[in-house]
Amino acid sequence: MLLHRLEEQLHRREQQDRLITPASPQRTAHMADFGSNDTLSFSSSGVLRTAFLHELRRHPHFTLGSRSTRIFEGTTQYLTDLEEHLARVHGAESALFFNAGFDANVALWSTVPQPGDVVLYDQYVHASIHEGMRRGRAETRMFPHNDEAGLQQCLLNLRETHPGVADGQQTVFIALESVYSMDADSPPLHRIIQLAHEILPRGNAVLSIDEAHSNGLLGPNGSGYVCNLGLEKEFPIRLHTCGKGLGATGGVILTSKTIRSYIINYAKNVIFSTGPAFPVLAAVKAGYDLLASEEGETRRTQLQKNIAYFQNKLTGHPQWSTVKQSGVLSIPTEGTWAPESFHAPIIPLTTREGDANNLAHRLHQANYWVNPVHYPLVPEGKERVRLVLHADNTEAQIDDILRVMMEWSMERVNTTRMADTRWPQVACSV
Repeated sequence: MLLHRLEEQLHRREQQDRLITPASPQRTAHMADFGSNDTLSFSSSGVLRTAFLHELRRHPHFTLGSRSTRIFEGTTQYLTDLEEHLARVHGAESALFFNAGFDANVALWSTVPQPGDVVLYDQYVHASIHEGMRRGRAETRMFPHNDEAGLQQCLLNLRETHPGVADGQQTVFIALESVYSMDADSPPLHRIIQLAHEILPRGNAVLSIDEAHSNGLLGPNGSGYVCNLGLEKEFPIRLHTCGKGLGATGGVILTSKTIRSYIINYAKNVIFSTGPAFPVLAAVKAGYDLLASEEGETRRTQLQKNIAYFQNKLTGHPQWSTVKQSGVLSIPTEGTWAPESFHAPIIPLTTREGDANNLAHRLHQANYWVNPVHYPLVPEGKERVRLVLHADNTEAQIDDILRVMMEWSMERVNTTRMADTRWPQVACSV
């Protein structure tokens, strides 16, 4: 009976074109990567492997497993040294490493906000933040995505309705991301900081930012969005992941020593999980060494060149305006593509309902790997193909994937035109 009910739900999701089927490694192995988060191509190029092997040679007597939880013997000297190194790189007081960024967000948001506190979160923050808040004890409120006026109204309402917030006794956390993983846009940090200071002048607003998709891509030695803007002191809680631009795995919370100690003492997934093993930590250290090297700088520069090349070729395509006007395909971030600025490598190709899988299939047939994305990963009615550019993508690959995209789009445009120009079918009598 249980299996039957589960199969029914899976079948229903399949009928809705939302069934998640992980990509076969045999299938993707020979395809050009326009889908993964390995944006600097550290992993796919082998440069991370080389740096990792060098790190192993520096520590030939390492212990393979961590043997215990962090609160017992799982905190090794190598882990302690790495956390101190990450704190220095990102200009933070201390760092706490996790096996995954998801684990880090769950630990943070399930423990640090206290009863009576409020978490204001952007509408599009990551699922791991939602999971942490769900387990936590603070009140939570959403504000519209990247909406300054919406955040301002939330802060004003809290000040009016929560005496503890108004007198500074209760904390208001503001949860943001530096680059949103599905929309590829960034929050107006300076304005958000200004609003927090003006509306809550007693200093009880705590800004937190998840830098999963900016770590390694900008800032001094790839230290991220906040460091690039020099706003480290304005964000007492930052989270960086190591499985995207860095090409490794894991996550790190950058914060004060007090918050770090509190998480260690109260986060169940810290207390009851085995600590990270040396190979994981060594890969992260190797990745950070690469970020600070000439290789890392070259790859950051090349990635931005590839992004600019894609943007210019697409917007300069003679049929792009026709495609956009038809509603067949659009890119919501196109209006932010100003020259001489940092651009996220994520390109959200928003399609009409029911078309995302079809476009992805066409690109797969051309040997380009991309990922179609559906609800609940994105809001209902916002399905898309998530295309990600990489440092090692070539101009020839970019030219060809654009060709396939535009051919598919114009087929859709022409089909729509034919449907719109058919004679209306009406009943007639003679």
